[in-house]
Amino acid sequence: MSHPLKKKWTISNDTDENKVIQLAEEINVPKSLARILVRHNISTRADAKKFFVHDLKSLYDPFLMKGMEKASERIVEVVKNKEKILIFGDYDVDGTSGVSMFHTFLSELGVPTEVFIPDRFTDGYGLSNSGINFANERGIKLIVAIDCGITAVSQVTYAKSLGIDIIICDHHQPPEILPDAFAVLDALQSDCSYPFKNLCGTGVAFKLVQAVCKKLNIDSWHYLLDFVSVATAADMVPVIDENRTLIHFGFLQIKSSPRPSFATIIKNSGLKLEHLATSNVVFTLGPRINAVGRLGDATRAVKFLTCDNIAEAEELMSVLESENSNRKKIDSEIYVQAQSSYENYITGVTENNERDDVAIVLHNPDWHPGVLGIIASRMVEKYYRPSIILTTFNGYAKGSARSINNFNIYEAIKRTSEQCNAVVQFGGHYHAAGVEIELEKVDEFRNTFNRIAKNIIDDSEYGLDLLVPEIQIETELDISEVNHRFVKILKHFEPFGPGNMTPIFQTRNLQIVGEPKTYNNSTTVFKVRKADSTGNKFDSYVFDCVYYQSPEIDSDERINLKTGIKIDLVYSVEENHWNGHTKTQFRVRDLRIN
Repeated sequence: MSHPLKKKWTISNDTDENKVIQLAEEINVPKSLARILVRHNISTRADAKKFFVHDLKSLYDPFLMKGMEKASERIVEVVKNKEKILIFGDYDVDGTSGVSMFHTFLSELGVPTEVFIPDRFTDGYGLSNSGINFANERGIKLIVAIDCGITAVSQVTYAKSLGIDIIICDHHQPPEILPDAFAVLDALQSDCSYPFKNLCGTGVAFKLVQAVCKKLNIDSWHYLLDFVSVATAADMVPVIDENRTLIHFGFLQIKSSPRPSFATIIKNSGLKLEHLATSNVVFTLGPRINAVGRLGDATRAVKFLTCDNIAEAEELMSVLESENSNRKKIDSEIYVQAQSSYENYITGVTENNERDDVAIVLHNPDWHPGVLGIIASRMVEKYYRPSIILTTFNGYAKGSARSINNFNIYEAIKRTSEQCNAVVQFGGHYHAAGVEIELEKVDEFRNTFNRIAKNIIDDSEYGLDLLVPEIQIETELDISEVNHRFVKILKHFEPFGPGNMTPIFQTRNLQIVGEPKTYNNSTTVFKVRKADSTGNKFDSYVFDCVYYQSPEIDSDERINLKTGIKIDLVYSVEENHWNGHTKTQFRVRDLRIN
């Protein structure tokens, strides 16, 4: 059992209310929603139109990206000469979706392709010599690497020695020394003028497809947006600007004319096409696609995503479901072990009056390498500490890192690598990274990483408050505002995700109506209504609420809700679709009993 994490509620009070009032009147929306827009730097009718009205013409010119002219010209040669190429991708949803997209694009143009997804256990992460050898054995002279390659300096050098060109389509942080590839496409290069820096790997490959289409005077890229939308949502990149447009139109394509793979996985997951949202991709579709790469050959994901009939999709779907069930079992067992390991470690350092670690670094040689990212995420969720989870692989401690808000875990690992020689290699971005460490130097790495993490936290504007989970509230809301029109406008804020999160509201002085019901020792369903300023009279607006508490929380520390008690509520407003009916409900993020 465990203790619930206390969360701080933060609501910004520095919004320019004059802008809020002006925008609310200009575009005819409630002030509470106008306030959210102003916080997102949307303060004029023109800004609002750009945010709410999606337009494919707003996508940026792909030739603004450094290396695009050279890369696209090489692909045009491939198309004209029907030259066989190898498409290489990472084993996650971003990588497999990107490979599927690029394979589909070239295949429809009559270009022969081979696909190579590295084996997590034999090849490791990223562009590998085994993939290069695979191409060389087949006489292939061009590899397009998607969602990887930006750190593959030695691998690219090896490919060049074999006369193989490599085009890199990556979105991870570039190192100081770049691979000497035929072309490198990564908007994060310091001298790249591409205006949007937050594409996922598939998004970068999509810009290459767009550039090739422009040169060939065709519009095939329109039909590939479904792959891009799923990859963008699953990879948790900011859902702003160009990504917002890509997800919107990709989801429209899936809803109106889904490929056999997307139709099958959505149906099999118990979802409805018309209600597809980014959260469905992150929590339901993504894990199923990822599972085959976590436990075995990720090429199976590409076969599934690119299959051209429902019968084949259903057959492959059974493989994805089976592997996902196995994955759940494995990560549940390891998660229990990781909690025990961490709590024993903390007890030890506390009893010995040693330092108070601010980060979690755990290593166990028996942990499955395919689920370490999931475990790291779950440890962050439970303890709210930057977390690195490692296993032993090919003689090294290798694993995944996940971060908390406002803590750049890539930068922390980078600084650790500069101050101790334990780190063999690493890569990633602000919130997530992969790292490989000398096996005998895990303790040295843990100590150095914690010291650096402590310095970063102490030097931040937040201090140790950075280690307290925060709920960022958009605005206080009178629940009497929540009507059909309010919910309809709110839906236009979609797609949601990092950078455009589902709005969180706060309402004080609500009373619970009727008897709350708890299911599976975790989910409580109850109704609320609002009291007046004296707390004695109540209005007629009654709303359903859904509140989740982990079943791991000790029973004496659980919040027990009863009829008549008064609460302050932090929540999001959502639609509940059930048995053909739709109703508005509040998804409770936290509450306090008055």
